Amino acid sequence: MDPTFKSVFKPAFAIIEKIERHGGEAFIVGGSVRDFLSGRIVGDIDIATSETPQRIQKIFKKVIPVGIEHGTVIVRYEGNSYEVTTYRTEKGYEDFRHPDEVTFVHNIKEDLARRDFTMNAIAMDRRGQIVDPYNGRQAIEQREINAVGNPSERFLEDPLRMMRAVRFASQLNFTIENNTKRAISQQSHLLAHISIERIAEETIKLYKGEGFKLGLELVTDLHLKPHLPHLNQLDLLDQRPKVSLQTWPEVIAYYSFRRSNSSVKEWVEKWKLSNRCRREAESLMEGLEEYERKRSISPWLVYKLPENLFPSFDRLLRAGTGYDQGFLTKMREVLFQLPIRSSNDLAFQAKDLINLYPDQPKGPWISQAVEQMEYSIVESHLHNEYEKIKEWVIRWNPPVNN
Repeated sequence: MDPTFKSVFKPAFAIIEKIERHGGEAFIVGGSVRDFLSGRIVGDIDIATSETPQRIQKIFKKVIPVGIEHGTVIVRYEGNSYEVTTYRTEKGYEDFRHPDEVTFVHNIKEDLARRDFTMNAIAMDRRGQIVDPYNGRQAIEQREINAVGNPSERFLEDPLRMMRAVRFASQLNFTIENNTKRAISQQSHLLAHISIERIAEETIKLYKGEGFKLGLELVTDLHLKPHLPHLNQLDLLDQRPKVSLQTWPEVIAYYSFRRSNSSVKEWVEKWKLSNRCRREAESLMEGLEEYERKRSISPWLVYKLPENLFPSFDRLLRAGTGYDQGFLTKMREVLFQLPIRSSNDLAFQAKDLINLYPDQPKGPWISQAVEQMEYSIVESHLHNEYEKIKEWVIRWNPPVNN
């Protein structure tokens, strides 16, 4: 075992050691072991133990009972949080997600048997010793995704595992073993039982993966595409982006602008995404439309696009062209040179406009005039000076009574 495991898992080993001092047994399990063995950055570290949640609550001072009925608690230890779950077996999945019966057991191998893929069914003790009853380490070395046991049974328990398989293929650049692939193709219809929110989470992870092109091929070939709203109307292979996309607003803007007949609102409603997602997708769409008009990173584009969306917009342009043309650097350069950053910076405000035309009924003309001011100033057609803007309004842009 690579000696670096001690530094990677040291905080979690302290929890395991404490459980052992109280007569129990515990292992690091799941994705963190998989990622360490495959040379990837380790994220959240999960722990499986022979101890019940009630015993864990007595051993540690800070315990949050997030899923105590299924044996899961969060242990807060030395400033970090760890999900600690009692060894268990599961039976019956009437809702295609949650087991109807959970039985706590005392054997780590029994616990590993309930997991989805062999690469995730590996445990590590605090000395770095591996427990690998399903040859998950070999699967990692062969870069292959294999279901634990009978793949048809695994997918019947939770059909989302089929989307997880193609998502892992994208993230890890792994292939899917033939029996596992065949079971997905045969049982893809079961995805209809899964909430769109859970499917959305796996779908965006697929698009974020380095192997997203492989992921999209698998989604199409294994008949999962019909369960992906709006995406199911597209040729995902011919119309795929040239670089990975990292957020739902990026995915929506990419397809809505180039390929899809569906509006941003329709995408958000079908996938049950947030209002923030809708706003960001709309901002990205406006930016793409402005870029299409000017064929450049114009000051107006940069002014209208929220700065936090600059990286997303850069990815969208590269997703269409396949080339990194320094878009992100250019946007930041233009931002630095803008004469104003928002309408609050205008030397001539809406109230000044109203005072200039006191007899004019208030209406949309006010916001339209302000936006015309912003555009003219941002695009360097007008200086941001009170008198100059006032003269511009009077001479060239008198309000129109709508």
